[in-house]
Amino acid sequence: MTIIAKRKEKGLKTTYLNFDLIYFIQLKRIASQFSQEELSFLMGRKKGFIADREAFKLNKELWLGDVSAMAKIFDCHTVDFFRSIDGKPKEIKLCALQSQKGEYIQHKVYQLHEDHPMELLYMLNEMDPSKRYHENEQVAFRHHSQIELSHLLMEGFFDAGPKTPLAIFTMCRNRAGHLIKVGFLEQALEAYLGEAKGLALKRYKHKDLGFVYESV
Repeated sequence: MTIIAKRKEKGLKTTYLNFDLIYFIQLKRIASQFSQEELSFLMGRKKGFIADREAFKLNKELWLGDVSAMAKIFDCHTVDFFRSIDGKPKEIKLCALQSQKGEYIQHKVYQLHEDHPMELLYMLNEMDPSKRYHENEQVAFRHHSQIELSHLLMEGFFDAGPKTPLAIFTMCRNRAGHLIKVGFLEQALEAYLGEAKGLALKRYKHKDLGFVYESV
């Protein structure tokens, strides 16, 4: 691995298991073309949930329920997120840096050492989600999300109890294929929220499922 000139960084001390887990999640997220906010949405979490963990700034480890949710999102098994760490230290001190490189976001994670320079553990480049689609594509994706949601509402999909963002996305994706994009689906859902305004849907935090949607 690349060794970077010594500099003073506070860093975050976490377990090697957590480091590995976040790394594999980030790989799968970028490969699936989900932004940090989109993955947080599909998990039923607040917008900054994934960003906070990928930044290694706060010691917030993931629960097994979070890993199970991501296994469903990425269509894999929970064991795919873990590997043997025999011979690795129990704890590791990390510093994550994110920078803009043209149309890409570059993620770098360093291991901090007490007595020698910090070490680059990995570097990933991600297409900037805000630049991923042209204006005409954005209009089309937003339109198809609105159409599929209107069909689900008319069919009573939201009347039979709370629906997770992943369940909604899966249903819409099964019908319209890759014309359904996570970010635009979330925007379309927002347009239907407003219990006080007499709109169609309400969103609330379920004790087991995270944020869910249900008919008013």
